[in-house]
Amino acid sequence: MIGWKNQVRDRLIVVFYVVILLFLIIGYRLISLQIFQHDLYKSKAESQHKGTITIPALRGSIMDRKYVVLANSLALTSITADPTLIKDRHKTAVLLSQILGDSEEVLESKLSAATRFVWIARKLDDDKVKKIMKLELPGIFTMKETTGKRFYPKGELASHILGCTGIDDQGLDGIEAVMDSYLKGKPGKMTAEMDLVGRLIPGGISSLVNATSGYNVVLTIDESIQYIVETALEKAVKAYGADTGSVLVMDAKTGEILALANKPDYKSKDPKSPDYMQLTRNSIVTDAYEPGSTFKVVLAAAALDSGKVGMNDQIQCGDTIQAGGWTLHNANDGFGGNATETITDIIAYSFNTGSVAMGLRMGSKIFYDYIVKFGFGDITGIELPGETEGILPPLKDWSEINLATISFGQGIAVTPLQIVSAVQGSINNGEQMQPRIIRQILDSEGNIVKDFKPEIKSRPISKETSYKINMILRNVVESGTGKKARIPGYLVGGKSGTANVVENGMYAKGKYIASFVGFAPAEDPKFVMLVKIKNPKGTIWGGTVSGPIFSEIGREILWRLGIPPSFPNEVNQMGADPSKNN
Repeated sequence: MIGWKNQVRDRLIVVFYVVILLFLIIGYRLISLQIFQHDLYKSKAESQHKGTITIPALRGSIMDRKYVVLANSLALTSITADPTLIKDRHKTAVLLSQILGDSEEVLESKLSAATRFVWIARKLDDDKVKKIMKLELPGIFTMKETTGKRFYPKGELASHILGCTGIDDQGLDGIEAVMDSYLKGKPGKMTAEMDLVGRLIPGGISSLVNATSGYNVVLTIDESIQYIVETALEKAVKAYGADTGSVLVMDAKTGEILALANKPDYKSKDPKSPDYMQLTRNSIVTDAYEPGSTFKVVLAAAALDSGKVGMNDQIQCGDTIQAGGWTLHNANDGFGGNATETITDIIAYSFNTGSVAMGLRMGSKIFYDYIVKFGFGDITGIELPGETEGILPPLKDWSEINLATISFGQGIAVTPLQIVSAVQGSINNGEQMQPRIIRQILDSEGNIVKDFKPEIKSRPISKETSYKINMILRNVVESGTGKKARIPGYLVGGKSGTANVVENGMYAKGKYIASFVGFAPAEDPKFVMLVKIKNPKGTIWGGTVSGPIFSEIGREILWRLGIPPSFPNEVNQMGADPSKNN
């Protein structure tokens, strides 16, 4: 009997200790969950009924130099409330109802929510927003919400400059891509209570960080000049049945781009068309071409600045010249050369033989060094995507025939931007400016975040040489191949060029590039402009094809810039006052 009682007692003791052990385990577990792992399980619980909503940032605008908007994103204003700051919810609901048209009961219910954030009305028109904010109601606030769509108010204007954005409002090309980090802004974040299927619970928002709008980018281009350029270029490309055309206008003093255009324009094309991708290229910075006789500006600048050629030197300039075992001829363009000519007439009448003679006088090393000083063979660093450095054969590969052909613009490839930049440096007292297309970056309040000032990039030639080049290029327009580039009432300087089109490493039969690069007014240049027409039909000469386009655009630019004519009587007699055409 006693033994049985002992067994029962022992079993009870075991059960007691087991129960104590279980309580200890459970107690430890509870302490662990509630104290040591409290934060972990709290965050897990919250994650199951709380979610984060991203609030898109409003993308900044792109404007021209006069703050005309060229690209923007539409933002609408929403009304929000912090109910904890509202003392008289009924009165506030009544006032809001009179403007919004919503029922007083619904609004008062929102204003009574147990939260610090509640939506009152989404994406309102400006008139209603102004009326509400004029009431200065405590606890009532505004929030900008983007529509997510990019707008280009001027249509296709400046499309190769502006570029485009993608489905996620990210920059894909042009300024939209290059300046994307400035334009895109910083998204906001809203943390809110969600139901089981992830839907927002009304009044359940616990925290809010507003989105920050992107910066605005101010370009150097002038919207009115850009329009003039695009209109004239499109007309010319159609008139000559040309493949493409390009015009670049640069401020002669600062290096700022006033207009840049390529035609035909890709935005009017079907994206599925075979030439669509090619037309999206901004060929002014991406496509190198043989410049032909426009490169003689660089030749003349180098020859004079090096001292190898003087203004009054008589230079061999017959119908042919020998170089490296080859016989080279003049392109002529209606002119025949004498036995010798001065540098002024060689450039005026674009004699290839005289140009070769000047190149041979300098020698490869001197000429090559000046070409490099002018920036050829390297990118300019302009704020546009896809810029190429062109093709400049290394000096070690130059033979006499290379020196000869490069002297008249063959055997070297340049971009339109490079040739304009070189001419700008040639006629701006020898100061070549850094090409720019961005002028300022502004915040959403209009404050300047970054200001891009004109900057001297290099001084390839002296001030004295620059003056001589100016005079030589004036003579091209007054007496030589550039006569059709004249602008009535103004002195103009420039150089025509006619070059073969290169396709697949070979000269394409019967295809040419007709170009003219010039500046005005010659006595105090305000702009430098290149007109380049690829494969015109009927006539091929740069002076004949591109000269008149330069004249048409140039006189409009001078009028819009407010530059008075040097010879008013000539303007009146010619009937060339642009103001009469507007």
